[in-house]
Amino acid sequence: MMRKRRALPMAVALGMILLASCSGGGSGHPAGDLRPTARPATAGVDDVAGATASPACAAQVRQLRVAAVSTLDGVMKAAKADLEKAHPGLTVDITQTAPDYTTLVQRISADRLTGRSVDVAVAGFDQLPAYANQLGAQQLSPRLLRASYDQRLLGLGTVGGRLVGIPQQVASLALVYNLDVLQRAGVDPATLTTTDGVIAAADKIRASGQNVQPIDLPTGQLFGQWILNTLASSQGTPIQDAAGRPALTTPAARAAAAFLAKVGTYGPQSDNPAQQGLLRFGVRRQTAMTVVSVASLAGSLTFIAGQGAKGFRAGAVPFPTLPGGSQHPVAVGNALTVLATDRCQREMATELIVSLLSPDVVAASTEASSYLPVDTEAINRLGSFYDMYPQLKPFLALSGSLVKAPAWGGARGGEVASALTGQVVRIVRGEDPDRTLTAAQAQAAELTR
Repeated sequence: MMRKRRALPMAVALGMILLASCSGGGSGHPAGDLRPTARPATAGVDDVAGATASPACAAQVRQLRVAAVSTLDGVMKAAKADLEKAHPGLTVDITQTAPDYTTLVQRISADRLTGRSVDVAVAGFDQLPAYANQLGAQQLSPRLLRASYDQRLLGLGTVGGRLVGIPQQVASLALVYNLDVLQRAGVDPATLTTTDGVIAAADKIRASGQNVQPIDLPTGQLFGQWILNTLASSQGTPIQDAAGRPALTTPAARAAAAFLAKVGTYGPQSDNPAQQGLLRFGVRRQTAMTVVSVASLAGSLTFIAGQGAKGFRAGAVPFPTLPGGSQHPVAVGNALTVLATDRCQREMATELIVSLLSPDVVAASTEASSYLPVDTEAINRLGSFYDMYPQLKPFLALSGSLVKAPAWGGARGGEVASALTGQVVRIVRGEDPDRTLTAAQAQAAELTR
């Protein structure tokens, strides 16, 4: 029988963006949470065939344990309220103390040793192999999803050809620019689709006498390796090959490194994208172009527009491709996994996941932080949101071309992303890009042995 949907308050604890603002003497402090105001969201499984737990299982299951990172607090509380209201007597126990997805895997593993199992977990894309191979993530069926779910994204949740995670929040890189600076330099934003166009624009900006650094590509928060991989992927050869080995000395990787080396000649590159990079770009107006995750793009645009006379016209495009390449951006984000092995626990876990993916919840989540919507009906409900942020519209066309972020194997594979970011920092600071990539290849091969 079709269950009616329930309206629940959607807390806006998703994709926090902290922008720095200046206080006397040039010292910085966080400006605070700039996400839009929360609104009620309609959650539930609607009439999705097979998504609702059977009456027998609903009567049997008294507790469902969920593990997520701390930044997903709001959406997890909404899910708890939804399921507990639908099944009186059920307790949804949420654990959200892990600060990141790597730590979450470690804590789930440690809990198992003490006899505390987890039924549902929110997994970072790059952690999915650990869920599949170590934690026993269950294979999921696309048939349990709404027809409106964008199934082009399901490849992001597969491991070894098995669907073990349903993508919930998906992001790619965005190049953000100060349109006022570009126009004074005679730069057409339409030319920023390739790295050659970006370099040509940077040269024009530097020659325009505006006393602004043309481009800043912050490398912290693992952005360095994300940028390198996104560029290499645009020519069809990401930095991890089909066998899972590092591929850092390909022609595409070398072209990406050459671009990053050139960017470094325009001035010092920031360390932290969400703080230092946006402080320089959005507050001090010291840089003309920078990079952000699309998940923080709406918040960044809101902040810049809110400065009144001190603001400026800001635009954004998907991160540029290498010459002759095409958009195949590397996606980051998270997926919903089922770890429960008991049949009834799995049924209840599945109902929780489908409820979390209801179109209105996806729409409310996108309004709160501008992840790419995973549901086409949600996009239909976001017309006014995209009218407010037209800069986001080009990113909607990327869903069918997104590629997986690397999931590195080996005992120390979890260290690869940080190590590669360190190598990118060396490149933008002036070290020889080819020699640095050769060293990066050797380092990554050692870590993944």
